Amino acid sequence: METVLCVLHDEDMMEKLVCLQNEVYKERGLHFNKDFFQHLFIDNPDGQAISCNAFDGGRMIAHISLEPEKMLVNGHVVKCMREMSVVTHPDYRGKGLLSGLTNMAIEEATKQGYAFVYGLANGNSFPVFVRHCGFSFITRLNVMMGFGTEICGDGEKTYRRYWSEEALAWRFSQGKYRKVGNCVLGQFRTGVETYMGTLPTRSQVQISDNNNYKPFFPQLKLYVGLGAKLPWSYVKVPKFIKHSPFNLIFRDLTGGSLPMMTKDNLFYQLMDFDVA
Repeated sequence: METVLCVLHDEDMMEKLVCLQNEVYKERGLHFNKDFFQHLFIDNPDGQAISCNAFDGGRMIAHISLEPEKMLVNGHVVKCMREMSVVTHPDYRGKGLLSGLTNMAIEEATKQGYAFVYGLANGNSFPVFVRHCGFSFITRLNVMMGFGTEICGDGEKTYRRYWSEEALAWRFSQGKYRKVGNCVLGQFRTGVETYMGTLPTRSQVQISDNNNYKPFFPQLKLYVGLGAKLPWSYVKVPKFIKHSPFNLIFRDLTGGSLPMMTKDNLFYQLMDFDVA
């Protein structure tokens, strides 16, 4: 087996990633294509993803990518990266591939001058990131359901996602969304809409209403995030109907010059991380 750092411009490399993702997630009924990863890893106006991969012969068996983003940290725009698209073929799990690829990617992110790396780890990958890759566990995101879109940040926060107009246009160029006032709503597979987030007041980005979907419960919204002031009508989703927990993890790459991210100093919306 070998591990390599690569940029996914190469058609053959992209095809191998698609094959790996589809093989791993076929039981969940998910299907990926090259256009999805082209949009996600290459077309992003904030920069191109860092991709690290493991191969057995010519077959890709594990992959992790870091997606470039920008955040406001105490009012200053800071370049960071988000861990995502973590996948290992079932036949090769438990061999240290995830930790090796992650640390390789973080080393490259540090060389490129990114200030920190964070991510939302599921129950399988979370222990590896914390024990072997230098991440700190911050908290789990809130998963709630309720009525209304009067949602805003609960006071001033140290960390919040920074969206340029170009990045917002890229973010909402794919998928099924509709805009209500300054709020963006998305489709959830159960027929309930997701509250994606509230656009910055300065934003003039155009989001074309997609009327091809009709939620079963048009007033009910799914909220996933942190640091928001929610209407009284929102309640926590019971654990037994949740997906794998959204474990927020953080690693400073500056040697300690950044304030620590905490559960109380971050405002984070579904539009900031969900790519559907």
